[in-house]
Amino acid sequence: MIGNPVINLARGKSRILKIGSPELGFVVAQERVQEFRLRFDPLVNPYTYVMGDCSDPRAPGNEWRTARQWPPVPTRPTPLYLHADGTARWRPPQAQRTLSARYDPRNPVPTVGGRELNLPAGPRDQRTIEVRPDVLVFTTDPLPAPLEITGRVSAVLWVESDAPDTDFFVRLCDVYPDGRSFNLCEGALRARFRESFSREVWLQRGRVYRLQIDLWSLSVIVNRGHRLRVHITFSSAPGYDPNPNTATPFRQSAASRPAVNTVHLSARYPSHLILPVPRQGFSRSAR
Repeated sequence: MIGNPVINLARGKSRILKIGSPELGFVVAQERVQEFRLRFDPLVNPYTYVMGDCSDPRAPGNEWRTARQWPPVPTRPTPLYLHADGTARWRPPQAQRTLSARYDPRNPVPTVGGRELNLPAGPRDQRTIEVRPDVLVFTTDPLPAPLEITGRVSAVLWVESDAPDTDFFVRLCDVYPDGRSFNLCEGALRARFRESFSREVWLQRGRVYRLQIDLWSLSVIVNRGHRLRVHITFSSAPGYDPNPNTATPFRQSAASRPAVNTVHLSARYPSHLILPVPRQGFSRSAR
């Protein structure tokens, strides 16, 4: 910078610039252009929109931020554990419990919002699907303070199935005090590809498997009094082709069968989400 008297101007030649010289003015101007570009160029400092409570104008969030990295602030991976009584808590379960649901590919769960191109996309009220028996729902207590989640979200599920193949969907929602449940992010995994996308490995009945599911990234501040909700289900159509639950190549056979899928919720097999929570909590100064 200009604090260094030796400035490389061209082709490796250097010289000492005197105060007031035209060359020094040119260098200072270039430094200011570079500083402006680093501050405002969206390719250098990508913009991130932090979602928030859209019904409370005083709620944190609902703002643009810039950063030179992702996540933009240091975060800690915070597990949110799923319990068999339908709750989601910050501490793991102790009892040896499971929850099961029957998934029939002839009656898949409808796609409601989310990452879609040809369907209504984005946040949508999920209550119409949360009452289905093939959607497992887990909900926290109302939050005592705003909670920021910024970064990559993932889920660890311990599962088994009586079918050789099936799908697992995980969705994170923001539940408003009036009961509306809006999807924030989601991910899915076809069990045959749990080890690699280059080869298919079938499930074995009675065996418990660990699945790591990527829910992608988001930035949101969930307001005080809201609740977090997690869905686990096995279909989302027509956004995704329903899995026929068979060990056959897709779309090469009309055959399908129901599957009974089980999620383990215990100290030995603690199914949970991993939330990237900023170490310093949410902050308006991170814009």
